[in-house]
Amino acid sequence: MKARRPITPAAAALAALVALAGCGAGPGERTKPFLAAWDFETGSAEDWRPNDPARWRVTADGGSMVYELTAPGTPGEVRAPTSWSVLAGHDVASFEFTGRLRCDTDPAATVRDMCIILHYQDPTHFCYVHFAGRSDDVHNIIGLVDGADRVKINTEPAGGSVFRLTDRAWHVFKVTCDAATGEIRAYLDDLKTPILTARDSTLTHGLVGVGSFDDTGAFDDIGLLIPGK
Repeated sequence: MKARRPITPAAAALAALVALAGCGAGPGERTKPFLAAWDFETGSAEDWRPNDPARWRVTADGGSMVYELTAPGTPGEVRAPTSWSVLAGHDVASFEFTGRLRCDTDPAATVRDMCIILHYQDPTHFCYVHFAGRSDDVHNIIGLVDGADRVKINTEPAGGSVFRLTDRAWHVFKVTCDAATGEIRAYLDDLKTPILTARDSTLTHGLVGVGSFDDTGAFDDIGLLIPGK
């Protein structure tokens, strides 16, 4: 694996927060190390592979550099997120994927979303976490795209999941996957209690990434951790 630049203090602080919240470690206990981390402060997203490079850029935002999705994507052959950018070189099974995200769409549009991509194999085979401004059978879900239109696989009933993407503020996210059990857990802001959970082993490995169905926004301070590493 090629060398990564040193993790910045901001990214390190986020890593400590996520590791402590996610694994129940107490002060002074060893936290899990990054496999890799990105804060985009070099102005580059060299390890990221967007489906449409014209819609993604690294840009300055509030004194930091962020990875921004600048325009809504174009629908594909199946109903699925239209924009995504996946992390090249890390095909993973079990993992913990962390970072910050922000949706720039008017909060009055409750169907607004930002997505976390997991077990990506090709444009019609992947899972995703859909963080949204409302909850129903297609919003604020964990979805599976398996060669056909996405289907909801999370256990929370339609309309029964906690939704928090209701503003233009930054939110901390964490998504974990246990390949042995097929369990997926998604967290937003509260990193101890998941708002979405699923158990599905249709796709057992793949790339991770970020994206959206129909909206614009930004991502920053991203970390990929592998249990036991």
